[in-house]
Amino acid sequence: MEPLAFVEIVNRHRDVLARHPVYRWPIRVGRGYDADVIVDDPFVAPRHLQIEPAGDGRYAVSDLQSLNGISVSPSERRISAAEVGPDDLVRLGRTQIRIRAPSYPMSEERPLRAAAFYRRPSVFALAAAVVIALILWNLWIMTSDQEEKYTIWLSVLPLLAAVAVWISIWSLVSRTVGGRSNFAAHGFVACAGFAALALSETLFEYLSFGFDLRWIQYLSFAAGAAIFAYMVYRHLRLNSRALRRTLAIAGVVVSIVLYGAAAGLQVATELAQEGLQRYDGSVKAPMFLFVSGASPEAFVSDGESLKRKVDAAARVER
Repeated sequence: MEPLAFVEIVNRHRDVLARHPVYRWPIRVGRGYDADVIVDDPFVAPRHLQIEPAGDGRYAVSDLQSLNGISVSPSERRISAAEVGPDDLVRLGRTQIRIRAPSYPMSEERPLRAAAFYRRPSVFALAAAVVIALILWNLWIMTSDQEEKYTIWLSVLPLLAAVAVWISIWSLVSRTVGGRSNFAAHGFVACAGFAALALSETLFEYLSFGFDLRWIQYLSFAAGAAIFAYMVYRHLRLNSRALRRTLAIAGVVVSIVLYGAAAGLQVATELAQEGLQRYDGSVKAPMFLFVSGASPEAFVSDGESLKRKVDAAARVER
C-alpha cells in the first residue's frame, strides 16, 4: 500500500529528523502510544493534533483540546485549526512538523566536497605552531636579561592555556548546538585570529616608531577590533545557521564591548601616568625610522633647558 502523505518532524534549521508515512485519514499526532505519529515531547499531549486532507495539496490541522495548543510558523499565536501547505511548519509543544505528499519535488543531490582546509587537524597544528612562535618571538625581544631569555617559555604556558580554553568553549557550544565539536576548525580560527592580532599590533608599533607619531598606535585598536569581530563571526558561523548579517552584527557588538573596555582601561592608565617618562619596551633598529630626529646639539640644549626648569621649581618648593 502506497503512503498517502508523510508527516515530517523537523528541527529549527528545517532539517528533517524523522519521516512518518500516512496510510489513512484522519490521523492523530501526540505523545500517546495510540497516536498515529508518536512525538517524544513532554510538552505535547497524548492526543494533541489531528490531520486530514483539505484538497489542492493542502491539509487541515486541528487542535484536540491540548494544554499548549498549536501554532503555524512564523507566528506563535495559538490557534485551534488551520489549513497548511507542504512548506508550512506546525508547532506543537517544542516540536515542529510539516505534511508533504509523496509527489512533493525533492531538491537535487548535492555533490560531496572535500572538507574545508581549515577543518583539517594538520592545518590547525600549523596555525598553533605559528602562534607559539610569535609569542616566543615577542617575549624574546621584550626581555633584556640574557638569563631570562632561556626561561621565557614558562611565560608561554598561561597564554597557551587561555587560547586552549577559548577553543574548548567554542567547541563545547558547537557540540551542544550542532552535535559536532568542530575542534580543529575552531582551533584554526582562534589561532589565525590571534596571529593576525599580534602581527597587526607589531605593524602599528613599527609605523608609530618609524614616523614618530604616537597616535598611530591608537589605530591598532581599530584594526584589532575589526580582526576580533571577524574571528568571533567565524566562530559563530561554525555554530549557527542564522543569517550571516545577524552573525556579523553579533561579532561587531562583542568586539566593540571588549575593545571599548580595553581602550577605556588604557586611557585611564595613561591619565594616571601623566607626566611620567614614556618609553618603548622593545628596541627597534634605526633602519625602521623614516623621519629625522633631533640633532645632538638640540637634544643637549633641550636637556639643559629642562634642567634649569627643574632646578627653579626645586628652589621655589624650598
